[in-house]
Amino acid sequence: MAPPFIYINGYPAVGKFTVGKELVKSLPNAKFLDNHLLIDPVAAVYERSMPEYQGLRKLVRKDIPDSIANSESLKDVTWIFTDSQSSDKVGVAAVEDYINVARTRGSRLISIILTCSQTENIRRLGAESRGKTKLTDVNVLRWIRYKEDLYRFGGDAELEMDVTDLSAAAAAEKILNFVNTIST
Repeated sequence: MAPPFIYINGYPAVGKFTVGKELVKSLPNAKFLDNHLLIDPVAAVYERSMPEYQGLRKLVRKDIPDSIANSESLKDVTWIFTDSQSSDKVGVAAVEDYINVARTRGSRLISIILTCSQTENIRRLGAESRGKTKLTDVNVLRWIRYKEDLYRFGGDAELEMDVTDLSAAAAAEKILNFVNTIST
């Protein structure tokens, strides 16, 4: 079996990027693809409110992972993806793309759900390190947390972890242990 795809999902500003950067350091021959690498090119062309935004975002979100799945050069790479997908129609379609890519590649898709308290989430939202295309509006975050349920795969290949009081390194270590446990 090909190396796994590790899919880290969580609300905006929960720490997905920071944990993913730590995790990639611990895994041999791993690469990290943050969801904003797929969002930012689309946001440079269209505002999120424009009707063309979702279509182009879906195209980019599908084509890059498809390329990874079909690449002979990347067949031995463990991939770490971050995302913020809910269980609504758009979120389910996005997640299905990753499921299909993992299947095409012959990789196990390992789901990591990161959560934290709303107070901590709001604190992280205000961090200066957040890029200009990342969510920074506290009211929008509150609305997302209230209205949207995070997508969950369920099953033995999913780990849900509250990172309110965990460092990124400690969270990455727990994920690494989980990946090693279910990969053997």
